[in-house]
Amino acid sequence: MSVPFRPALIALALTASLVIAPGAAAEAAPKTPAKATKVRHTTTTSTVTIRWKKPKRAKRVVVCLKTRPKAKRCVRSKKTRGTKVTFRKLTPRKGADYVYRITSVRGKRKAVTSWRKVHLKVARGKANQAVEGGAGVLRYSWKPSAGAMKYQIQVSTNKKFTAGTTRNLRRKGTKAKVTGLNGGMTYYSRVRGVNGKVKGKWGPKSRTTLSARPTRATVMTYNLCGENKCRTSTSGAWFLRNVPAWKTRKPLAGSLVRTADPDIIATQESATSTAFHTELPGYSRGAYKAARQIYFKSSRYTAVDGGWMTLNASTKRYATWNLLRDRATGTAFFVVNAHLEPRKGAERDVLRNKQMKKLIKRIGELNAHGLPVVWAGDWNSNADNANQSKYPGGFDAPLRRFTAIGVQNTVTLTDDLTNERLNSANGGVKAPKAHGHHVDGIWVDPTRVAVESWSMLADFVEIDGELQYATPFPSDHNPIAASLVIATN
Repeated sequence: MSVPFRPALIALALTASLVIAPGAAAEAAPKTPAKATKVRHTTTTSTVTIRWKKPKRAKRVVVCLKTRPKAKRCVRSKKTRGTKVTFRKLTPRKGADYVYRITSVRGKRKAVTSWRKVHLKVARGKANQAVEGGAGVLRYSWKPSAGAMKYQIQVSTNKKFTAGTTRNLRRKGTKAKVTGLNGGMTYYSRVRGVNGKVKGKWGPKSRTTLSARPTRATVMTYNLCGENKCRTSTSGAWFLRNVPAWKTRKPLAGSLVRTADPDIIATQESATSTAFHTELPGYSRGAYKAARQIYFKSSRYTAVDGGWMTLNASTKRYATWNLLRDRATGTAFFVVNAHLEPRKGAERDVLRNKQMKKLIKRIGELNAHGLPVVWAGDWNSNADNANQSKYPGGFDAPLRRFTAIGVQNTVTLTDDLTNERLNSANGGVKAPKAHGHHVDGIWVDPTRVAVESWSMLADFVEIDGELQYATPFPSDHNPIAASLVIATN
């Protein structure tokens, strides 16, 4: 009788096992809460708001805010069943201001996130003020910015604070002394607060023009014929005797220059092999291009900038320039050294006129601050160019172009004159030519630069009661020096 009932018993056993299995799985379900996810935070200068996605199986979360992970206790702590907390009235600290973590809680079981850094924001920088603090010095001050541990101040000659024009300084306090600035230039500045890697927004820009203090400088221009190009195959024997090779003339030229003790020297026809710097101890070499060199006394000046420009590529005409700063007064000014097209005649005057236009335009572009300019060089032009009986249609191009911008020859701006009747190009002739024709010259704007004295340097000997040039000549040109007071306005 037991045989008929066996299938039923097996079926019952199978059914029972199917019912019991789900219950057993439920008993094994985990009770530990999940970690909070999608954790993020936002800050102000004194608050941090922390958000997260609600962790599974957690009854509540605890948010702990510390100064560092290993600190013994929480600076602030909040319990919540929500997904957001805000901590207020926080104060900044050096570097990372705070750290936090979120603990998910279910009974005695917990799940903890890793520590996350909090950087409070730094408020926008405040307006700054500047006052002069001496030669080439500006002193800046500003009010504190919330959240800032230090400050960065930018001082620039460009209102857009472009690279190459801007100085960046870091300061712990709210004051800064900036030295080595250029008198006569306009400076823009702005400040922002910093805390570690966090930087506030830049504050308002200020604009200050640093006063240019009058400064004295003796400037010389000298065509050296250092490469002997004035000595050609067609030169007469007398010229070759009077103007010998450069190696003979070099110490003579050096001695003549040192007699005047100029502060700044613009030389023409003085390529690198001329090596005139060996005759000029105490001078630095400034801008150079194609035998046009500027020298200046190392003890007095700093070359702020410098370069060269092309006046005529086909005839290889160039000019050099330096922006110099007088260390004693802080005053900055430009020195230009040009060598224009040679030889007389209307066609050449037209070329010189074009070269002058390019020169004046380019210096104007460089001189955005309107600083004083000293124009020195061999201009290869004088009043004789305009002599129509000799050169029909000719004109004095440098005079024309400089007059148009209010610039004058220094020889016309002082009564203290030496050898002004001598021609600056001596031609290697012993008997001085005294027509007052100067192809070499120094030009200035008399509203910006005063001329104390002007002199043409030369060595003389007396022969039969008459003064003649001593030979050999240092060059076929005589140097011209002008004693100037720069930045008189």
